[in-house]
Amino acid sequence: MPISYACEGRFGRHHPMIDIPFEDQLLTFKTRLQHGLDSALELLNDRTGFRYTALHRFHVGALIPVCVFDRFGENRAYLQSALLLNELGNLTLANGEFVSSDCSQDGRLEAHISPIISYCGLVLMPMDGPACGVLSHFAMDRCEMKPCEIAFMRAVSPLLVNFVD
Repeated sequence: MPISYACEGRFGRHHPMIDIPFEDQLLTFKTRLQHGLDSALELLNDRTGFRYTALHRFHVGALIPVCVFDRFGENRAYLQSALLLNELGNLTLANGEFVSSDCSQDGRLEAHISPIISYCGLVLMPMDGPACGVLSHFAMDRCEMKPCEIAFMRAVSPLLVNFVD
C-alpha cells in the first residue's frame, strides 16, 4: 500500500506554504484561526496526507471533540473520532506526543482494534497548568508525518490551548 507523505495534501507532492518562511507560516495560521477553528484545522490538514485533523479536550479521562476537520466533509467523523481516539489520546497524554504510521503494527499499542491506522498527536497544555487537550491528525490508511509538520504542530499548539482549556 503506498504511503502518503505530509506536504502532499490536496496540493500534490508539495504544499506551497512550505516555501514561505516559518514565521510567515505561523502568521497565516493565526489569520486562519481568526476566521475560526475549523479554518485553522483545515490549513493544518491541507499540509498533510491525513484525512482528519482534530482538537479534543480531556475530561474525566476521556477525549471530548472540540472540532474535527474531515477532508471529505462527512459529518460522522465528529462522532467516530471521540470513540476511536481514547487509546491514542491516552498514549499521547502519557508521552507528550505520539506518532504512528501504522497503529495496527505498533508495539506500543495493546490490542489496537480501532480502524485508525495512522496517527500523530500532540498534548496541549497551558504554560502554568496540566494537559488540557490533544491536537491530532489521523487516518484510516497509512500516512507518514514529516518532522517539519510535527514542528509546525508544536509551534501552533499554544495558540489552540484556549479552545480546550
